[in-house]
Amino acid sequence: MKPYRFINIDEEPTDEQLLQLMQDVALEAKARHDKAHAALFEHIRQMAKSL
Repeated sequence: MKPYRFINIDEEPTDEQLLQLMQDVALEAKARHDKAHAALFEHIRQMAKSL
């Protein structure tokens, strides 16, 4: 994700900047979700093997 610095309180970010930020955050959130989902099911598989 690109670093964003909206530190100028006198100037609003452009619609394009906000759109890019939302897209970047959505991609990062999906990647984290996918990683956590895979880890959860791997943990479940390991627990099932030990039964």
